[in-house]
Amino acid sequence: MTAQTAPPGLILLAGTSESGKSTAGNHLAQRGAQRIKIRTILLALTSGTEVRHEGVTTREGFDTGEFLSALHDRARTEAADVAVVESFIDAQLAHATKESWPGPAAIVFITAAEPLRVNRLAAAINIDHTAARALIKAKDARKRVNEQLPRWRQIADHWIDNRHDLAHFTATLDDVYAATCPSITRTEPS
Repeated sequence: MTAQTAPPGLILLAGTSESGKSTAGNHLAQRGAQRIKIRTILLALTSGTEVRHEGVTTREGFDTGEFLSALHDRARTEAADVAVVESFIDAQLAHATKESWPGPAAIVFITAAEPLRVNRLAAAINIDHTAARALIKAKDARKRVNEQLPRWRQIADHWIDNRHDLAHFTATLDDVYAATCPSITRTEPS
């Protein structure tokens, strides 16, 4: 009889546009988490319809069971203690994913005030604040962020207001990482 390994912990990242989800995914990957971008799973599905948003191909109207099976398979392919999935835009799918996971799992919702998100986007892609605000509003509308906020508040295990500096944000993420996989200890910066 072969020993079965425990499933990795799972961190599901969600949040408002330009709030820091990619930064969070990158930081957690640097800590040793397996980073999975949700669109790579969506594009591997056979159900649903392929669509393009903001120059990125994704899939809508897919079978939830097929998605969960594909995610479970992908998250078990590496020897990481934690898998981080970035970025959920549907609260129901995030909840179903957490409920189906056989190990520890946490939903992390990241947000920041709109002016801060506008400033970050304007600086990141070198556009004016009016254009940045319009892009953020369009992204949030397409992702139904405001409509789903009450549901996200119900299901999120961690609600991160990313209004502080990067050091504060990453320290908060380190705490989430350690809480999701208790065998991991938080390392202090030297």
